[in-house]
Amino acid sequence: MKYRVVTYLVVIISVILIYQINRSESKQLDKFQQSFQVVEGRLGELFYQLQAIQYGMSQLSSLSDPLANKANLNFKRTEDNTCQISKNPSREQMYDFETNFLVVSDGSGCEPNSVLHDKITETIKIAPMMTFLAGRAEDVISLYFISMDKFVITSPKYNALVIKPSEFESKLFTRPYMQKVFSVGIENLGNNIFISGPYADFSLNKDVITFSIAIFMNKKFYGVLNMDILWEDLVAGIDSDFHIINDPKPIPGDSLLSDPLSFDGLASDLRLVMPNSVSDQLTYLIKNSLVDIAFYFIAIVLAGWVLYTLNLRTVSQKLATESHHDPLTGLLNRRGFMAALKSVERHQYYSFMIIDLDNFKHVNDTYGHPVGDDVLIRVATVIQQQIREKDILLRLGGEEFGLLIAYNKDNKQINIFERICEAVANLPHYSEDIEFHVTMSGGAVTTSSIDQIKLIESIMKQADALLYEAKIAGKNRVLYGDFNGSNSLEP
Repeated sequence: MKYRVVTYLVVIISVILIYQINRSESKQLDKFQQSFQVVEGRLGELFYQLQAIQYGMSQLSSLSDPLANKANLNFKRTEDNTCQISKNPSREQMYDFETNFLVVSDGSGCEPNSVLHDKITETIKIAPMMTFLAGRAEDVISLYFISMDKFVITSPKYNALVIKPSEFESKLFTRPYMQKVFSVGIENLGNNIFISGPYADFSLNKDVITFSIAIFMNKKFYGVLNMDILWEDLVAGIDSDFHIINDPKPIPGDSLLSDPLSFDGLASDLRLVMPNSVSDQLTYLIKNSLVDIAFYFIAIVLAGWVLYTLNLRTVSQKLATESHHDPLTGLLNRRGFMAALKSVERHQYYSFMIIDLDNFKHVNDTYGHPVGDDVLIRVATVIQQQIREKDILLRLGGEEFGLLIAYNKDNKQINIFERICEAVANLPHYSEDIEFHVTMSGGAVTTSSIDQIKLIESIMKQADALLYEAKIAGKNRVLYGDFNGSNSLEP
């Protein structure tokens, strides 16, 4: 029984674990797909914004903007011959961020009649679009246009304060995002968006990812528009179990890689990664199924406790039954009889008879103990057929039985006991092809006191004495007597 329960538990736990592992894997893949869609959607927004500004800058020659009016601009030339151009605040501006840009070039940008000055004042028309996007998009930390003529338009303006025109070629043009654009032939740039990073930003001391797109004016490569996004903001929308890589030829290893993130046919080298080693899968299982596993564990423990309790109760009942019943005949034994006496109902008379099978030793010696056991069982059965359900029949041991009856009509016990004696004598028994019969002798004691019947030992002693007299008188008979009466009587 113990091993069977353990086997059942192992099977149940195994089935639950397999189900939860498969369920955890399915949930993890769903989260992976959801995170992929979140990041790809955000990339789509960024790509769209860059393309919108690219289109606007490509149309600069047809734009007419009050920024082109030099009266609205502030030209400042620093001691290191850097030209810084900004917009003066005005009553007409709708948002504070409209003036939050800065143009940086060498000193000639501040000279009214220089070629660089004219190019800057022409290009600066796009600044409102840049300031609007940089001011409205929460995760855009910087937008900047790097012209091939060596000037920069940046929003917000503080990002341009660290730029020195003398370092354009040595630092700015060598940045990863510029090198990515320069590595592609001009004829192939089109509206492709180049993604660089993540890498450490100079001023923020945080990882930044840069989106870059080439700007053309009159079909001429004019410069590069760049958008800086905090790496942590880009990955904020994905589940913490995953991360993003920017690698054109990633090696999966123990990880699961998504398709390249893309938008409107523009593919990138960005991929979503789900670590998928054995330890990672165990972590996912705990995270995804901890509540379920805890529930199943509690359910199994409770079920085990219930089964244990029921089994214990069954065993206890069985032991109680066995301790109160004779294992051969199923009748009450002496202990069971004493317990049954407590529930005897009140009647006018009570009679207790001790029954002993005559010459039973001869049966065992002649036919064997198995036949003798069968005789005892058959005798017990035939006696039960002669009595009522409320009458109490027990086996005292060996070939001895006891019977207690309660009744309200005087001498009724004689009819019952004589009918039993006759039924036992007429019952055939068999050993192979031999038929034989056994008889019984009995001693019966009657009392009208329920208190006396519950003190059965004295009554049993008197009944045993009457049984002995019945044996001496010739067997196959029942002798009767009243409790405490000294005379026995034979019907």
